[in-house]
Order: sequence, then C-alpha cells, then structure tokens
Amino acid sequence: MKRNLIIVLFLVVAAAAGYYWFAGENTPFSKDNALYKAVPVSAPLFIEFNSMGAIPSGNLVINEMQEAGIANSWFEFLQKSDSLIQITEDLPGNLRNNPFILAFGISGRNELVPLITTKAESQNKQLAYELLIQKLYPSGSFSYTEKEYGKHTITEIAPAGGGESLFYSFANGFLLVSSKSIVIEQVLRQMSTRGILKNPYFTEVSRTTANTGISIFLNHAWINSFLANILTRSATSLTDEFGAIRRNQPAVKAEKFRDFASWSGLDLRLGNNQINFSGLSAADDSLNHFLAVFNNQQPVRFRAEDLLPQNTSFFCSYAFSGKNAFFERLENYFAHSGNYYHREERMKRFDQGFRGNVRTIFQELVKDEVIVAATTIPVNPENKTVYFIVHTESRATAEEQLKRLLNNYAVRNGLEPGQLVSEYSMNNEVRFPVYRFPFPSFPGLWMGSPFAMVDARFVSFYNNAMVFSNSEQGIHEYLRNMSIGNTLSKDTRYQRFRQSSSNRANIHVFADVNKAYGFRNELFTPGILRQMEDKEESIRKFGMMSWQVQCDKGAFTNSMIIDFLSDNANNAQTTWQTVIGSNIATKPQLVVNHHDPANREIIFQDEQHNLHLVSQSGLSRWILPLSGPVLSEIHQVDYYKNGRLQYLFNTKEKLYLIDRNGNNVAHFPVTFQSPATNGVNVFDYHNNRDYRYFVAGENNRVYAYDGTGKIVTGWKFDKTESTVTTPVQHFRVDGKDFIIFKDKSKIYIQDRQGETRVSVSEQFSNSKNPLVLNLNGTPKIVATDTGGKVYYIFFDGKTEEKKTARFSENHFFTVDDLDGNDIPDFIFADGNEVTVMDENGKKLFSQKLDRPIGHQPNIYTFATGLKKVGVIDAASNRIYLFNPNGKLHQGFPLYGNSEFTIGKLSDSSTGLNLIVGSEGGKLYNYTLN
Repeated sequence: MKRNLIIVLFLVVAAAAGYYWFAGENTPFSKDNALYKAVPVSAPLFIEFNSMGAIPSGNLVINEMQEAGIANSWFEFLQKSDSLIQITEDLPGNLRNNPFILAFGISGRNELVPLITTKAESQNKQLAYELLIQKLYPSGSFSYTEKEYGKHTITEIAPAGGGESLFYSFANGFLLVSSKSIVIEQVLRQMSTRGILKNPYFTEVSRTTANTGISIFLNHAWINSFLANILTRSATSLTDEFGAIRRNQPAVKAEKFRDFASWSGLDLRLGNNQINFSGLSAADDSLNHFLAVFNNQQPVRFRAEDLLPQNTSFFCSYAFSGKNAFFERLENYFAHSGNYYHREERMKRFDQGFRGNVRTIFQELVKDEVIVAATTIPVNPENKTVYFIVHTESRATAEEQLKRLLNNYAVRNGLEPGQLVSEYSMNNEVRFPVYRFPFPSFPGLWMGSPFAMVDARFVSFYNNAMVFSNSEQGIHEYLRNMSIGNTLSKDTRYQRFRQSSSNRANIHVFADVNKAYGFRNELFTPGILRQMEDKEESIRKFGMMSWQVQCDKGAFTNSMIIDFLSDNANNAQTTWQTVIGSNIATKPQLVVNHHDPANREIIFQDEQHNLHLVSQSGLSRWILPLSGPVLSEIHQVDYYKNGRLQYLFNTKEKLYLIDRNGNNVAHFPVTFQSPATNGVNVFDYHNNRDYRYFVAGENNRVYAYDGTGKIVTGWKFDKTESTVTTPVQHFRVDGKDFIIFKDKSKIYIQDRQGETRVSVSEQFSNSKNPLVLNLNGTPKIVATDTGGKVYYIFFDGKTEEKKTARFSENHFFTVDDLDGNDIPDFIFADGNEVTVMDENGKKLFSQKLDRPIGHQPNIYTFATGLKKVGVIDAASNRIYLFNPNGKLHQGFPLYGNSEFTIGKLSDSSTGLNLIVGSEGGKLYNYTLN
C-alpha cells in the first residue's frame, strides 16, 4: 500500500464511498469504543468506518481514482472480499456490515504501516474470518506460518513466488491484519491497557463524531510521523536582513503541527463534486497548544476574499473578536515554545532599528484580521509572489505610524526618508506610495508559521488594508487588481465553492490546487513528486480546498471542504480578470504602446459597440462608443510619421482613425460612398508609411484610400460581379505586387492600379472564408468552395483541385503548415467538429466539441515548426487549443467565448499571455506555459 498523502486521502474517500454505498441496507452502525483499544497509541491517524463492501459505481470521485489507477489494490481488495462474502455459502453475510478501523502504525524511522482492526469476539466469527482469508489467499498460492507472541499467535501469509507478506492475529476479541508483524506486536503489548481511551482529549473528540458514517482521527503528538513520509527535508535558503541564513525545510516546519492541538476527530461526507470533513479539535493552553490562542474568541466575518486578487492560490487568515486577549495568548504561546529566545533577540533588533516597540505598534494598528497569501505559483516556486495583509483600524493612522517608524530607521541609518518610498502610478489620476520595509522577516516572527513564508520587503495601503509583499512588482500587481475590482470574492468559481462554507471563522485556510500546483516542487519528497507527475491530470481535478476553525464556548470546530472538478476547465490560470460589462464581440488584439514599447495594450469591441483600450495590467484606459460593429481588424498606422501610432478600422458606414487617447485624428472618421461589406485592410508597399486602405462597398465597388482618407485616383478597378465580404489582400510574390479579393463566384488578382494581373482559369462558388497565401512549395492562393473542396490558385492563373471530405456551406477553413514538414495542412471547422488533413486528403485528426463552432479557427505559432489550432465553443464558454497531433494543449479547455490572442503582453514576461473574453462581460488574461 502506497504511503503518501494522495493515497491516504483517496483511501479516506474510498472508505466514505463504501459507507454510503451500503447505507441503503439500513444496517445501523453502533459506535463501539472497544475498537479503539486496538489502535496503536503512536498511530498518527486512523479511520473508522462501517463496511468492507464494494466501491460504488457512478461516483465521479471514485471513477476518477479508478481511471487513474490510484489505490487500485485497495479497491480490488474490498471488491473481492465483498464478492466472496456474497457468493460463499459458508461465509455469513453480516461480515459485510462489520465496522472496522484502518490505522497507520509506525515502523523504523517513521515508516507508516497500515493496520486493519475489526471485532471477532466469538469463535464463529473468528472461523468466518479465517475462511474469508483462506479464500482470499488460497494455500496453493500462499504459505501460512504461525509464530507465538506471548499468549497470542501471529500468522504470516507469504506468496509462494516471493513478495510482501501479510500478517494477522486474533486477540482479545479482535482481528488484527497488517503488512508488518511489528505493528501487530505493538497492539498486542498494549492490550492490557486502555490505550488511547485513557487520553481525555481523544475521548472528547470521539464523543462528538457521528454514530454513523466515516470518522477520521488525528493524533497531533504523532502527526509528524505521517508528514515525514510526504514533505521534503530538502532546504531552500534565504539570507535575512541581518545576514543570517534562513533555511526552509517543509518537513521541519510541519513539526510545529504537533503543537496545534492534542486530538482532532472529523466526520466525512462524500458527494460527486465535494468532499466534506467536520468535527472537533481538543486543545489545552496548559500544554501550549496553538489553538488555545483563540480561546474565548468569537468567530469573525473574515475579509480575506475581499482583500485578495482573483489569482490567489493560497491564503491563511487569523481573525479574532478581541485582539488584546488574542495577542496576549499569542505571546504566551511563543514564550513557551522552543524558538522563544531567537524570536525575542530579533524583536529587540527590530525595536532598535525603528526606535519603537514594533509589536505593540502593530497590535494597535490591526483591527481583527491578519492574512498571508500567495498568487499563482510559478514553475519555480522561489519566484512566487506572497502577501502579508493587516486589516487596520484606520489607514491614516497606520500610514502615519509606518512613516514614523521609517523616518526613525532612516535617521538611524543615515538615509533620507525619501529613499524608502516610491510611487506607483496606474494613470495620471491614481497614484499610490510604496514603502521599502527594512525588516522583511518581521511578519513571520510576529505571527509565526505560516506567515514566515512572507519576505516583506515592500508595503503599501489600499483602503484599510496594509499590504506587504516580497517584491515591488507584487505590490504593483496587488494595487492594480484592487483598483479594477479584481478580487477573489468576484471569481465565479470561488463564489460557487464558498456557498458550502461559513463566512465567519477564527482560522481560515484556502488553497486552489491548480493555482498552487507549482508549490509541489518546494513541498514534497521526490517519491511523492514522481507519483504526482503520473497522476497530475487526476489531482488537478480536485479544485479548491477550504479549512475553517471556529471557537465556540471553548470548543474548536473544524470544517473542511474539497471541491472536485469533473470538468477540468481553467487549469491555466488567469493573471488578471477585468470586468468589461458586456460580452466581447471582436478578437482582442495586442497593440503597441508607443510610449512604452516593452509593454503591449489590448484593444477590442464589446457587443454594445463600445471600443475598449486596456493596459497590459488590465486597467481600462478608455471606452469609445461607436455607432455599429467594427468589421475589420484594428490596424496600427503612423499617420504623422513621427513614431506615434494610431488605430485604423471601419464600421459599415465609416473609416475611423483614432489616437491612443481615443480621439479622432485629423478629419476622420471618413464616411464611405457606399456602405462597407468587408473589413478595411492596410497596405504599406514600400514600408515608408505611405499607406493605402482598401475596402469594398455594397455597390460592388472596391475602393482604395490614401493615408489621409482620400480616394486614390490611380486605382482603376470598376466593379465585382457580386458582393465582396472578406478583406482585400496584398501579396508580394517574386517581386510583384498582387491585390486579391473575391466575390461569390470569382477570384480577382489585380495589380496596384486595379488592372487584371492574373486571370483565373476556373471559377467555382467561393465559400465565406478569406483567401490564404501559402508558400509551401510553389506559391499559391488557397480557397474552398461552398462544399469544402480545396482549390490551389497559382500565380500563372492555373488551378488545382485537392480532394478532401465534404463539408457544409457554413464551414470555416484556413491553411497552414502545423508541424513544419513543408506540406500545407487544411484546417476545417464545421458544426461542432474540427478536422485537420494534409493536402492529399489524409485526415490528421478530428475533434468534436459540445456546441457548434461560430468562428474561423486561428493558428498560433509557438516555435519554428510548431503551430497550434485554436477554436471557440462560445455557447459553452470554452476555448480549445489543439496540438498538431490533435491533443489539447495542457490545461485546455479554458473559459472563454470570444476569439483569442496569444502573445506577450510584456517583454519581461516569462510565459505567453492568452487574452480572451468570457461570459459575464469579462476579459481574461491567462498565462500559458
């Protein structure tokens, strides 16, 4: 049996599932304390449940575990045992309903060994269990060896071909089964005592667990033995402000959990989409248990979700109704801990540096909550952004006190106070002071674990929140997110998740598994990491987790919820989300900010015909109402030829040119002579900013405008036979310029004056899709007819028909070389299906979506020879990105209902940004690997 956190969690789930599967038999589970005598006193945890029955079919959590091959040996054992009991006449059927305990004993250096205990008080029941064991392990394949241990007999069952043995013993009315004899021997030695029953804290929590259902018990004094199998002892190091090396070893840090409480008992409930734990923890301040710090505190409405950004991966909040009593007990807790003298020495150095009692000052500033949090964890968790937030009584008072402390520090160190402050400006109207905090280790020493994860180098304020971060960029991101209302509380998935939990607590711990997944490299042992890599897809379906502790009349109530995502959308995480107010109608485009070329901006139109410009940080720069939908791509031109760029686009009635501030340029907009039927395209033949704008009208004319918006007199083209609905295109092949467009039945290949340059030898009914230039092999234009047949149109006028499958008149089409083999690939989207084939008609892949595809597939270049296909299922609010082999890019599908752009918002970005609109009028910025 694998001994790691994931497997143990799934064993718990399996146990719960077994209970609910057999609850239909209406067999009451009578809580029998006698079973507790057979629990090893050093067991860090054990699970009490009522049935050895089969695992339920149809439960999404269980199905996911079985598909992933997780704990299969456990499932198979339970299923096989249950089947044998049902079909073997010699076995009494009530064996299926016997309660039992799964405990974990300790062998050697913290090796966890499973032990199953159930009652076998009668001779008949012992015989029944022996018969079941012989059926499970027939003598022809296994050898049985007995040994005496005191007054008892331990039987070893060994596979004939070698392998791990199983041991069992009957003693004092119990059946004990384990994979190691030493654990059974430990239980036999304690049989003459009451074992854990003599512990008053265990007795307290066991009385409160349900009489039916599944219960999990944690022995905090021994919990390190469990955690040592999971958490790494490898250390990351950081030099603190005094030049000392701070080592972070997760396994060592977790040892403090033994002082959290004495015992905890939790009842478990399992649904298709959630796992719920609830129960009590017993703590005593005379034993210096941390939970006792919250004695007599009332649960407080926590504000963490309103003070943290949407890309929060983890937070821990301490909330208290009486701060003086809380901090008095907290100081008493540290006074009796092993770290007391180191903490006091550091606090004195803080006081000396600031010339004030820092603890007292901060205790006076805080209102009722302190928070530590991290945003989405990157691949290298050392680069994570972490926040420490103090909910203050008054921002003005807190900022005044901070300035006083910093001024004292500056004077003491020969600095100007201005050297410790900078300004973050979101725009000309919104500015925030950002202070450099000289003692980054203060939050961890003041509040203890887990606040020690903060390296608080910078601090600022937003409303009454005093916010520290490990980087100046982290502070900037926080202020931007708060300013645009991008808080965790507004995340729709978080809102759904929070419906199952209370809004009041004294301790609240939250984690988003997918956003925090990068933290695994810093937390877990190599063995656990390997198993997580194998099971990553399944693990990521456990979405959000919440653990709340409430103090109520001296009792500490736990509530834990784990969310299961049967639909694993949104694995890639949003760096930010901005509420636009109306769904996005056009493809968001990354555009150059000529004032800051290293950082791009985003421009798009919403369904209310408003044009938006959004900064690279998600802040709206301006909104410009238009009279109708934008028909074209939004082009950037340098109208004044001075390096300052403007935006050119068209609606049905007008040609617009606006500057970066949203103002019309010169005499624009220009009203068309005939309403436009396609999007304007911009050509700069010689790259000298002498632009030409081409657009077609309802009168079947194709118009050419110069850079100032005037009709080009040298353009001689007359009329097309029918309406042109796709953009006019300019291709340069072998040094010649070709102006190309099409109507329903004809393709026009003209020169720069509008004269026919190439006559196409064959006519066909053109589809609605744009013409595509393909340079693989002989240069050619690629088009499809209304039935999806592909045509190559060469620049000598000859055509070649390519054999493909049949598609509907409404199909979408484009062509590109996806895998870099210099052979064109045809990409079709028709109905709800995406089909990719090579130029010879060989299907490369086909994928079906839930709903019809409403936009042309877009092609995204990730590397030389690697392009991917993006499609949108707008009705389901899902976007897809397919690799050349048809497999989805990791993390997809994602939430979104518009065409999307992939690129870099900033030159300093380590990953790619995906910008897309989503339901509810939101703009998402995802970060892709």
